[in-house]
Amino acid sequence: MAQQQLKNVIVLGASGNLGKPIIDALLAAGGFTVTAMTRKSSSATFPSEVKVQSIDDTYPSDQLLPALKGQDALINLLPSLSAKEANTIADTAAEAGVKRYIPPEFGSDTGNPEVVALIPVFAGKAEMTEYLKTKESAGMSWTAVINGAFFDWGLHTGFLGFDLKSHSATIFDSGDAPVNTTTLSTVAQAIVAILSNPAETANRHVYIQSAKATQNQILAALEKSTGAKWNVGKRSAAEASRTGGEKLAKGDMSGFADVITGGIYRGEPAADYEVTRGLDNELLGLKQVAVEELVDRVVKGQEV
Repeated sequence: MAQQQLKNVIVLGASGNLGKPIIDALLAAGGFTVTAMTRKSSSATFPSEVKVQSIDDTYPSDQLLPALKGQDALINLLPSLSAKEANTIADTAAEAGVKRYIPPEFGSDTGNPEVVALIPVFAGKAEMTEYLKTKESAGMSWTAVINGAFFDWGLHTGFLGFDLKSHSATIFDSGDAPVNTTTLSTVAQAIVAILSNPAETANRHVYIQSAKATQNQILAALEKSTGAKWNVGKRSAAEASRTGGEKLAKGDMSGFADVITGGIYRGEPAADYEVTRGLDNELLGLKQVAVEELVDRVVKGQEV
């Protein structure tokens, strides 16, 4: 018999870039009782249908435990956690009786050691998810969502190498490295599907994608959508990885983005999880979209 929908859902880090789309998708789907867990110092607001639990900024276990009791699923969206901190949250969730834990993955395939070697800052994520396997015997299952780069967020923030305001682009190497990307709304839809049909996604990574795109494809789509010729600069992906790593070694967190973009734009075959793993889009009811259509929607400020 298929496992029933996980109804009571609590979101940790609910006010971030991914939190709002996930909460909106859960509310739109119906059938979920949604709680946002926030830091006491946070001024974030949520729709009236969302319950709010506030705890100290360090998320202490003695406050976290009672907040998690009665929750079927915990979605952890805190990006800055160390593996030790994340594992403590997992311990507390298992003790509280949480049935499904979704860890703060939401990026590259950290289940692949070659990818972690390529982008070492993801080693902590790999450790977090590996630790969750020890909680299966306690009755807490897990699902790690691998979605590659956030497409819409990456264009808006310049993370993917494009500046929408100045019409300028930084192209890494040849610009032909294929990169797995997913929109924030598609990630949110995947979360709803996982919680609605938990048996098929228990204790595994799921791999999703809105579009696989190269920088040159994105640039061509941007020039077409904006009707302008863009200014293009070049950069070495290997150099970005190296300088980013040097910054991080000195405690300069600005190197984080360079390490990641340098890694994903190297064009290493192991980084393309559509090829190495296959996609779970069909399982989760998710569609892929043409790169040109996604770019045009972002440029025009439309929902993606």
